Amino acid sequence: MKSNGRKLAEIILTFFGVGKIPFAQGTFASAITATLYYFTLSGKLNLEILTTLSTFIISLSLTKYIRVIWKEKNDPPEVVIDEVLGMMLSMFALPKKPEIAIASFLVFRFLDITKIPPINLFDRMKSPYGVMLDDIVGGIMTNIILKIAISIFPEL
Repeated sequence: MKSNGRKLAEIILTFFGVGKIPFAQGTFASAITATLYYFTLSGKLNLEILTTLSTFIISLSLTKYIRVIWKEKNDPPEVVIDEVLGMMLSMFALPKKPEIAIASFLVFRFLDITKIPPINLFDRMKSPYGVMLDDIVGGIMTNIILKIAISIFPEL
């Protein structure tokens, strides 16, 4: 990979450097994504689809460069684009309400940290694609949990 391409991949994979924060990189990336998503995308379904799908395609296409850039690390903490995509999927097509955005963030972080089944199956893959897939599954699970909660408690 040429140095310009490598630098661009690193910028995207670290979500513009958020992954270089020395602690809680995933939490920071998720919080920033939730905030940006809420204020710019939430409630605009066409934009949500376009942005989430673009992030999905770009992040998966760059996943193969994780080992090139970070050598021996299977899941380097600097790579947070997986949390970005997971958070986007968590909030996808949900009502634009601050309490739902906060709940989405909290549920997603809980699932991402605890890695309950089936998330742990993807986390164990120990490959760059496993890095992405565990957060994709966590984001989808969060979205389903919140949609169920909203249907049971419509006042949410």
